[in-house]
Amino acid sequence: MDSGVMSQGASPLVDDRVAEGVFRVDRAVYTDPAIFEREMDSIFARCWVFLCHDSQVAAHGDYFWTEIGRQPVFVHRQKNGSLKCFINACSHRAAVLTPFRQGNAKTLTCRFHGWTYRCDGACIGIKNEEEGTDRSRYDLREIARLDSYRGFVFGCLDADVMPLRDWLGAARSWIDLLAVQSPDGLEVVPGSSTYAVDGNWKLQAENSVDGYHVSTVHRVFANTIAARESKGEYTGIRRTESGRLASALVPSAQYDLGNGHMAIWAQHMTPEVRPIWEAKERLAQDLRPVELDWILNRGRNLYLFPNVMLMDNPSTQIRIVKPLAADRADVTVYCIAPKGESDRARAGRLRKFEDFYLTSGMATSDDIAALESTHEGAGAVDAKWNDFNRGMDEVTEGADEDARRLGFEPAASAANWDHEIIYHGFYRQWQRMLNGDAQE
Repeated sequence: MDSGVMSQGASPLVDDRVAEGVFRVDRAVYTDPAIFEREMDSIFARCWVFLCHDSQVAAHGDYFWTEIGRQPVFVHRQKNGSLKCFINACSHRAAVLTPFRQGNAKTLTCRFHGWTYRCDGACIGIKNEEEGTDRSRYDLREIARLDSYRGFVFGCLDADVMPLRDWLGAARSWIDLLAVQSPDGLEVVPGSSTYAVDGNWKLQAENSVDGYHVSTVHRVFANTIAARESKGEYTGIRRTESGRLASALVPSAQYDLGNGHMAIWAQHMTPEVRPIWEAKERLAQDLRPVELDWILNRGRNLYLFPNVMLMDNPSTQIRIVKPLAADRADVTVYCIAPKGESDRARAGRLRKFEDFYLTSGMATSDDIAALESTHEGAGAVDAKWNDFNRGMDEVTEGADEDARRLGFEPAASAANWDHEIIYHGFYRQWQRMLNGDAQE
């Protein structure tokens, strides 16, 4: 890409002329290394990034090692129950301090030169310490901002970032629909899967809330589910809801939630096979009817800009994307579940998670193939534009009736999950941040 274009910011890359029926994005946004470098500095270092779930650092000393952009960080549970997040680098020579991605340690000792740090980040030991050394000079550095919402923990390297609740905005209502499913909260089920995608991170973001690809990319999944259930081998909770994959007539919708966040839902045709169905009576006592309907009867995909997806369909998932280069990203998936659900429900949730969300299952591998093919095609510079025009004539500015009843105010709504208006909000936020404007 011409460096002169990048010097002008992101404006030439997003052709936003909705009044004329045009919204398109230059495919260089997926392939150009200079754009990727700008994203690392202007997006991942400046806005709230998902770090972990509260249940992954539940006890004093529990830590979780992750990244904010390129910077290694770890979240550490303190003695008083609070959380701190530190840059994961020894103050001496920068060796990573946590021995594992997740574990428990009241103190951390550098494997290189043996310097030691307390849970609160204080440097408490220097090997062969010289007389007069002020250890406090070497205390670990906390990140600028750390906060959580309903157990989901976020961090930011920019002290001037807006408050987390404001950043999440209308997306909070979608997080609430997960968090209220158990009076004891949610927990991440032990285990995870990380896989590499030879494609840009934004393709992963787009795909997570793309209803349009489902009947094409996942037709093998839908056909396999139908075939095995026709034999009578899978009944009750062992069945996997697949109505949204097989029929274009299933009610659905999508929302631009502001700040780059996006969401879609589609009606479940057999909600009684979902693990949460066993909690129907209890939920009916605790929640409004509209909340109960959204939880039991609507499969929901939520993307939180820039790096995490929360999905509640046949199973429940946290999906985190870690950009590595313009043409490569790592994706890590966790199963998240209501605390206290029955063994039967938990087993059903895990089997459905394996069916769809793991690379050994019948759907994620197809997604990866489609996204890698899309990234490769994005290199066709003589046909440089990706169109995001589906549904433009049917968009509702602000909330539709369903959003009003639930109580959230999106920037825009569309009454079909295979429309593309949600990407307008995503790329407008992306453009703002690359141009130096962090928020709406």
